[in-house]
Amino acid sequence: MSEQFDHTVLIVDDEEQIGKALGRLIKGVGAKYVYMPSGREALDWMKTAAKPFSLILSDQRMPGIPGAVFLEKAKEISPDTIRFLITGYADVDAVTEAVNKGSIHRYISKPWDNKVLAETVKAGLEQYELIMENHRLFALAKEQNAKLYALNTDLKKSAAVHQKAILQKDRQIEELNARLEKGFENRNYINEIETLLKQKDMMEEAKLNSLYGAIITELFEQFQEIATRNGFEMPESIPGE
Repeated sequence: MSEQFDHTVLIVDDEEQIGKALGRLIKGVGAKYVYMPSGREALDWMKTAAKPFSLILSDQRMPGIPGAVFLEKAKEISPDTIRFLITGYADVDAVTEAVNKGSIHRYISKPWDNKVLAETVKAGLEQYELIMENHRLFALAKEQNAKLYALNTDLKKSAAVHQKAILQKDRQIEELNARLEKGFENRNYINEIETLLKQKDMMEEAKLNSLYGAIITELFEQFQEIATRNGFEMPESIPGE
């Protein structure tokens, strides 16, 4: 039994002395207890209790509601609570019916041995702890799965946005390349330079022709040098000069 759990046991017996004796036993295993003299009062208490009981110890033979019937109703209110039925040998049929309905987890025969009963109660409280831990882990897994789903959804949305932006940039680049290629094809840079120089009165036509001649001569000499290095022969001068 873990110390981190604050266990409370519900004792239901119409004989107060037996209820007090069971209460001392419960305190001896480190748990608290609440005593009720009848199943009807116990059910009313369970409906208004601040938290579920970890375990119920109920006598079978009580006036009003028999123990097996009480535990069946108690299961509806608090299905995770461990339920023990205290009974005599004459109540075998009631015990069998309660077991078949799942109303009890274990029955305790009268008279009982206090040491055995204490160990049985401890085992019942440990079983309740396992049930609570399973609920906690299930809730945690559910929460983590919800977070992972939300994260995955956000990542998909983000990826879609980025993909859209990338496609848009690719289209823009394609458009720019097309415009540049079209511009290179359609533009006559020699004419543009010539026009610009004439507009700015930077060069007369005779000087411009002289500039063209000098450029051609320079290019011819460079080609001659390249041809010589690679074993080709070129004319000594530009044809037509």
